[in-house]
Amino acid sequence: MDLFSGTGSLGIESLSRGCKIVYFVDKNLKSIKLIRQNLQNLNNIENRYKVIRSDVIKFIKKFRSIKWDIIFIDPPYKIESELVKEIFHILSKKNIIDEKTIIMYEFFFKRDIKEETKDFKILKKSFFGDKIVLYLSPL
Repeated sequence: MDLFSGTGSLGIESLSRGCKIVYFVDKNLKSIKLIRQNLQNLNNIENRYKVIRSDVIKFIKKFRSIKWDIIFIDPPYKIESELVKEIFHILSKKNIIDEKTIIMYEFFFKRDIKEETKDFKILKKSFFGDKIVLYLSPL
């Protein structure tokens, strides 16, 4: 699942590498249009993706049908910490994740994320310029 999908690059890369299904979730109409446009460049992906225009929190609160192997969370840098905490809190209830789920969380390096991710263990941390990517799993 690709939350705050933007251009859809993370989910599209996953599809191109054989991922069975990707849900792209973003509330921005321009992003949704761009994701659909970018998906047109891939072959043989029919029925392997869904593009969903929705607020991320509303979507993950309601969604129950798949236990995800990988969830990408790449919110806008200026997102409120409380919103990110809520996303991780909802995910920690394990309605859509299990012990094998990997969450890849990208954020601005100056952001204090201790409270946001307290219910998850850090498997790996990567640095990319002014971004950090955490690879997390449930406790």
